[in-house]
Amino acid sequence: MIEEYPETSRKRIFVLLFLLILLGLVAIYFAINTTGPNTVVAEQGNIADPNQPLSEPNQTKAEPNQPQTEPNQPTIEPNQPPAREMEDPNDKKVLRPVHKHPAYTERTVERARMVDWQIEARTIKDPNVLSAMRTVPRHVFVRLTEQRSAYNDNPLPIGYEQTISQPYIVAFMTDVLKLTRNSKVLEIGTGSGYQAAVCAEIAQQVYTIEIVEELAKSAKERLKELGYRNVFTKASDGYFGWPEHAPFDAIIGTAAAGRIPEPLIEQLKPGGRMILPYGSPRGFQYLVLLTKDKDGNVRKRNVMPVRFVPMTGEVQKPRQ
Repeated sequence: MIEEYPETSRKRIFVLLFLLILLGLVAIYFAINTTGPNTVVAEQGNIADPNQPLSEPNQTKAEPNQPQTEPNQPTIEPNQPPAREMEDPNDKKVLRPVHKHPAYTERTVERARMVDWQIEARTIKDPNVLSAMRTVPRHVFVRLTEQRSAYNDNPLPIGYEQTISQPYIVAFMTDVLKLTRNSKVLEIGTGSGYQAAVCAEIAQQVYTIEIVEELAKSAKERLKELGYRNVFTKASDGYFGWPEHAPFDAIIGTAAAGRIPEPLIEQLKPGGRMILPYGSPRGFQYLVLLTKDKDGNVRKRNVMPVRFVPMTGEVQKPRQ
């Protein structure tokens, strides 16, 4: 019989304790790093950054099965016409107005009073039109000398012998077009850009043409500054429309002519609506509503006597 020394027994005890401690640490490590059946794993790219601004409430959400945008794909600059593929209202790249400019929070009581007294009281009830008129800061679209009167019930001069229309007329013409979120609009006569902004609050895209180059430039800058990413402007003769982006669901004219430009009728989509002042540029005028049926037949009816500035350019030439 061999007798064990006490020192050897102590060494064995220490070895056993070390192994037990090591096994315990391994067990704890696996318990922490193993995902249990109730653990929620976040998908890559879906974690919100708390320092990023929230998405706009009107922004279209991408379908889950749509491919992600290529990282090197060029972005669309504000006031640059989008490509054809962006015209799908379900496309996640559809642009909407951004109301971050401080002007939207200015003179809100005056705008609300304007809508209540001048517009809604005159039987215009479309909530989209009323909301747009309450939102667009009309005082930004007039000259500094006219800003005190920005919400009065009358037109105002904007220079170059042009005017910004009476608020009720802007609302009435917008209402008659029956715009929806999917509408593509052509405006003839940008002026200050106010009518385009009102339409852009409702419609998907607004293409607006101004023959006075200085007004076209200032309106483009103003609309861009105010966040109207879905308005596209150009300086040109509105008589010829904008065929590259036709057909249009709605066309609106803000200057009077003695005849209705044929290119505009051609660029109106079947089922579309057109409103514009018609008559002698210096005499009696009516707002005329034109509708085109699915077969291309056009019907015209007078809806209201008005007085607008004359349309210039090709429309003034004698008809061949």
